[in-house]
Amino acid sequence: MTLQKRLLAVFAHPDDETFGSGSTLARYVDEGVDIIVVCATQGEAGEVEAGSSTTPETLGTVRVAELRAALNVLGVQSLVLLGYRDSGMAGSEDNNNPSALINVPITEVVERLVRVIRKCRPDVVVTMDPSGGYGHPDHIRVAELTTQAFKAAGDFSFTSCNSEEPWSPSKLYYHVFPRSQMVRWFKYIQETYPSSDMAQLDPNTIGVLDEDITTVLDVSHYVDARIQAAEQHRSQRSPFAILPRELTREVLRRDFWIRVEPPWDGGKVETDLFTGL
Repeated sequence: MTLQKRLLAVFAHPDDETFGSGSTLARYVDEGVDIIVVCATQGEAGEVEAGSSTTPETLGTVRVAELRAALNVLGVQSLVLLGYRDSGMAGSEDNNNPSALINVPITEVVERLVRVIRKCRPDVVVTMDPSGGYGHPDHIRVAELTTQAFKAAGDFSFTSCNSEEPWSPSKLYYHVFPRSQMVRWFKYIQETYPSSDMAQLDPNTIGVLDEDITTVLDVSHYVDARIQAAEQHRSQRSPFAILPRELTREVLRRDFWIRVEPPWDGGKVETDLFTGL
């Protein structure tokens, strides 16, 4: 009997799961993989989209509900909420909140993630780009925490969290956007929406060099599901909403990853996160 494959995906905020790698989740659900999503914060420091009835006071609760709705569209049934506060963008007042994720002791969060890994026993763990994508402190911290927990979960000496048996997942990946794609995306935004916040960013500092990407997934059959899932995050502005439909579909037809563990040897680019398992 073939054992069911299992994937654990760790994100910082509600909507990261969809805006970043929703097509990957939808693909592996369709292929029968058991997927568990972990979300570190409720996203209460996010901006409220114009026209939304959500208020800053209710935003965290609303965004968790939106997360559940998006996962339902993608077919993911298992969600773990860590419940930390959104740290906000770098330099914002939210950075100073003692409950913000970036201010919680790293050992505390790593221990909780180790507990999740040992309980769920995933084959593959995926998380966010350690650069933060556009430098978000929570994205950076989640990548750091997940990487530490990935290594600690199989360490027999790491026994402080609970009685679960150690478990070593086989592979760890960071989700990334290729620099070439970001340049095209932001060129359109800067030409079409020159006064927007996104237009002020330098695309040459966003994403990773194309040659650093180790794994490219064909997710072209799941673009519609990802767009529909993104629409569930009504309190937030979807990055896809300001792109023309043809560019959106081109951007979303592939998902890009960097394999962290086991270290990449520079061989043939993978087309499946479960290659070799």
